Amino acid sequence: MRLATKLLAAGAFPISMLASAAGAIAAPAPENEPATNVPAPGAEPPPAPTGDPILDRLNQLETRVRQLEARNAELEEKARAGEARLEAAETRSAKAMRFGWGPSFSDPSGDFTFKPRGVIEADVAAFAERRGGYDYNNGTAFRRARIGFEGTAFKTFNYRIEADFAGNAVNLTDAYLQYVGIPKLAITLGQHKAPFGLESNNSDNYNTFLERGMFTNAFGNAGAERRIGASAAYGTETFNAAIGLFGDNESITRSTTSPVTDTPDESWGVNGRVTWEPLFQPGRILHLGASGYYRTALKSGDVADAVRLADRPNVRIDNGNIADSGIITDVDSLRYGGLEAAGIFGPVSLVGEYGRLWLDRPGLDDEAFDGFYVYGSWFLTGETRPFKNGNFDRVKPLTTLGKDGLGAFELALRYDRLDLANTPVLGREGNKSQSLTLGLNWYFNPYAKLMINWIRFDGDNTPLDPVGDKTKGDAIASRLHLDF
Repeated sequence: MRLATKLLAAGAFPISMLASAAGAIAAPAPENEPATNVPAPGAEPPPAPTGDPILDRLNQLETRVRQLEARNAELEEKARAGEARLEAAETRSAKAMRFGWGPSFSDPSGDFTFKPRGVIEADVAAFAERRGGYDYNNGTAFRRARIGFEGTAFKTFNYRIEADFAGNAVNLTDAYLQYVGIPKLAITLGQHKAPFGLESNNSDNYNTFLERGMFTNAFGNAGAERRIGASAAYGTETFNAAIGLFGDNESITRSTTSPVTDTPDESWGVNGRVTWEPLFQPGRILHLGASGYYRTALKSGDVADAVRLADRPNVRIDNGNIADSGIITDVDSLRYGGLEAAGIFGPVSLVGEYGRLWLDRPGLDDEAFDGFYVYGSWFLTGETRPFKNGNFDRVKPLTTLGKDGLGAFELALRYDRLDLANTPVLGREGNKSQSLTLGLNWYFNPYAKLMINWIRFDGDNTPLDPVGDKTKGDAIASRLHLDF
């Protein structure tokens, strides 16, 4: 009996020490901290006293341990919830502001976005006269110096405003609102590109050569390019169709004649384009398309019922036109029809367009002009030209200059021709122009590239031909391009 009493007494000492420690743990918490002696939610209440002090103390310790475990689980759950909220906030913050070549901003819901955009293109060119006596202007110029912004609103509207500061003048390029709330359909109001051919509707950032084909520029300036109007476009992965009603370009100089009542009205017209890709696979694309427009109430400067078709020899440093019909008067309307085709086979691309323009002149002989280009390109570094919504898309080099390689290199060769020989303007009859362009493009990354073109051009009875015979020349031109 005395031995049992001694054993119980010996065991009571460490148990009392453990109870004292538990009592210390259960002491009142500091201010602003939850009281730890309050049972945690879901914890069991302590059992009723048994009358045995040791057993009651052990029961209290066991109950307290369960309360502490419950409290610990509650704190861990709150910590996980806090981490989730922090991660969500970081995700929203990351979506709200992203940086690339230019930053983009978004509200937390993603309903509204805002992104600056711009293009900088600096050109340099040198000419070599081969025939004709014209004094070409060597030098430098900014081909494009555009700045603007674009974004979305309520997830169903797109918007863009952009101005060009090149050529010591400020011109509005894009200014439109676009509704995309209907699947596969986009309705656009404002100044934007009128549906036309492949090179014209393609972004200038993605073209293969410094300048588009001469007929594309001449016929496009007469009835397409950027104009104020309304259009609707329907598109799937392999089929796209667009039609629109357009007035003039906002940057066209308004009348300077006096009195004002003698000035011609603004021209207007309808433009349309349809494209189809019967073969659309990665690295293997076949593209076909057709476009056309009708335009009336024409004017050339302040001359009513008139049109002038002109273009420079695939480079903009010199202002001399190698193709020029002169101002053709008594033109009631224009009708245009064009065909386009492109094939992409891995790193090789083959592209061509043909267009014909009819001039309706009541009481006089109607006239018609045509032109075409065809070119091929080859990525020496293995890239393939992407295609999207009936147009070429941004080239993404397999490597990036300064990061993991030298970027992408592309060789291209184009033949380009514009025939204005039937112009009724005296002194310009027989005007034809053609060029052969060899290009080398070095893509540093998807947004910056260096373009080098050697252009061999010639023309019959051009403004660059003072003696009325023939003009021939060469140009070496280069462009540093950056867009964001």
